[in-house]
Amino acid sequence: MAEKKESGAAAIQASTTFPKEMVRFLSSPGGHSMIIRGMAGTGKTTLALQIIEELASVQQSYYMSTRVSDQSLFNQFPWLLDKVKEGEILKARKKIKKKADSEQQVEQILLGLAAIKGELKGEKVKSPRKELQRLQGLIESGGEEGVAEPGAGEGELVVSVGAMMPEIEMAYDVVDKALPERTLVVIDSIDALADKYGVPPSRLINALQKDLVEGCGTNVVYVLETPDPLLDYLGDGVVYLSLDSSTGRRIRSLDFLKLRGCEIRQPRYVYTLLGGRVRTFEYSRYVKPEKPKPFAAIPDIDQKHVSTGIPDLDVMLGGGLRKGTITLIELSPGVPVVASSQIEHAIICNAVNQDRGVAWIPTKKTGSESAREEMIGFVSEPKFDKNVRILEPHGAAGAPQPYSMTLEGEDVKVDMKWQDVEYALKSAGAPILTTIGFDSLESIYGPGVLDGMMEFLTSLLNNGGLFVATVTPSVKSTSRLSDLAHIHLRIDKISGVTMVRGEEPFTAPYAMTDPDRGDFRPKLVPIL
Repeated sequence: MAEKKESGAAAIQASTTFPKEMVRFLSSPGGHSMIIRGMAGTGKTTLALQIIEELASVQQSYYMSTRVSDQSLFNQFPWLLDKVKEGEILKARKKIKKKADSEQQVEQILLGLAAIKGELKGEKVKSPRKELQRLQGLIESGGEEGVAEPGAGEGELVVSVGAMMPEIEMAYDVVDKALPERTLVVIDSIDALADKYGVPPSRLINALQKDLVEGCGTNVVYVLETPDPLLDYLGDGVVYLSLDSSTGRRIRSLDFLKLRGCEIRQPRYVYTLLGGRVRTFEYSRYVKPEKPKPFAAIPDIDQKHVSTGIPDLDVMLGGGLRKGTITLIELSPGVPVVASSQIEHAIICNAVNQDRGVAWIPTKKTGSESAREEMIGFVSEPKFDKNVRILEPHGAAGAPQPYSMTLEGEDVKVDMKWQDVEYALKSAGAPILTTIGFDSLESIYGPGVLDGMMEFLTSLLNNGGLFVATVTPSVKSTSRLSDLAHIHLRIDKISGVTMVRGEEPFTAPYAMTDPDRGDFRPKLVPIL
């Protein structure tokens, strides 16, 4: 396939879901070669096709598929057919014989190519293709330009006729037509092409490197069938795609092993193949916006469930949180508490804006004033003060506040009585939500705190309430809570990307991406 070049600047910006380093590398001055390798099923073809799409505005492209037919590609990548219909990718495939048994047949094939291309004007088309001709065996043997055939006398010139390589010839033709503009050539895969013609992949890459990359300033991307790194030294850039199944789910990673002359700011990207496209995720960290956007409450899904306040999470859980249940949010080592706080805050905001009561012990022993400050703007001060009670140890707060509730800190069974919480939230509606950071709770009452909370938990759940527990790696109650939980979410951080996955119910991992402007709720994208 050859992709028509559109008008554009010499360099372009990558889309927000595609690695900037890759686009920067291939749009920088001069020709560059890139090797894409990885295990089967990692999305090498998908990545190669998307590189063409990302560079469509500045570089004409030629895609050479040696394994898959056009129709199969369209079936696998529906968006590719749309691009063809729009005229952004033009089919340029030639049908000629694979082999020539004589010089006369070679001549006929060359003339046939010229005629098909519409370039025959009374003489044979010529272009400097020294390395390709050397590879094809079309250069006269003898001296430094060739290798003598067995039985030839010393100094005797012998013409060695080799097999034609129509796909490679077509790539050279596309490059010739585009000169002095630059072309992107994608070969998928280079090892299959080398096998077809019985030449080592290294020789084929060397020929293209000298003729096209160095000779014409062409960008060439080679897709390898194998994850073997033996050919890495031949490419100016090397991209490795891998799968990690250590968590029981497939996590896809893209590693930049080399990008000669290009700064690599993020050497590894987690990516998904959702929708038949490569979508990568950048490092991110949530900071409360200067102008928070008021939180729009999401109504109950049905009479038995309430929304988490994050539509994507509701879908992931199959309908939100069921009334009268326990939800456990577990943070893996190295995951910042802010990741769980975004989910916790969404659940709280959704309850507050529906005038439901919330009893809250924040994680990291956050004071009531700081915790309230994080929420104001997303919810109004009157609604927060009416519907929320932040539980904190005696003496931790200053002057008494309408939204705070004191814990004596001696016996959790005495401090957390259902009747007391229900009375403190008498102006709020039901069901009551209790959300607790167990790192804070255990710092007050010790690791055996859960035993003293059973009466409170039983009363809360019997009244249709919701209990949300957040645990960090240091919490001792995690195992017990996991046994009790009806919903168990685990938050991981892999290659700088925060992901949430369901242990109960069991789900695929979802990347937590940046929220919309003015919001704090992350968008969840499945890693497929």
